[in-house]
Amino acid sequence: MEFDENADRFRVFGGVHIKYVASFCAVFGICATVAVFAFGWSIFPWYLYEESVNTTAKIAFICFLVGGCCSHGLILYSLYSSRLQTQWLMPAFAYHLFIAVLNVITSLIAVGELFSEGTISLRDAVMAKICLIVCPGIFVLQMMGFYVIIKCRNYIQCKRRHVRNGEPPFNETMYSPA
Repeated sequence: MEFDENADRFRVFGGVHIKYVASFCAVFGICATVAVFAFGWSIFPWYLYEESVNTTAKIAFICFLVGGCCSHGLILYSLYSSRLQTQWLMPAFAYHLFIAVLNVITSLIAVGELFSEGTISLRDAVMAKICLIVCPGIFVLQMMGFYVIIKCRNYIQCKRRHVRNGEPPFNETMYSPA
């Protein structure tokens, strides 16, 4: 079985090659990270908190920006580098996992706020409802990111095996029970 760059197993979302989908997702991820960083930085109520809280928030915002941009940039590097190494996909996988877990936790906190027995202010109720609308959508995007990363990793592994060793890519029937 020879390596076929255009095999159906390297295509997703209606026949688009995983290389292009992963590239689009990486560029979209970088743009989304910068946009969320800028939006969060601009609306954060810096004047309400003391300097230690503001410093912690600034560090968190910067870690989000650097982590998001670097992990998505490494996807592009792993796709277009001549070295064909899948290890550069692991930071993106970890980043997507971290953001997905944060979204689940935030959603659970919002549900707790809405259904707690204590009284809740109108502002907190509105924020909890916004979280319950936004967080599941972001969670779905993170799961699509996992899928793209896994498919991209498979593509790079097969291409690397073919380029380096001249061996055929992973054969699914080789490991099936006879």
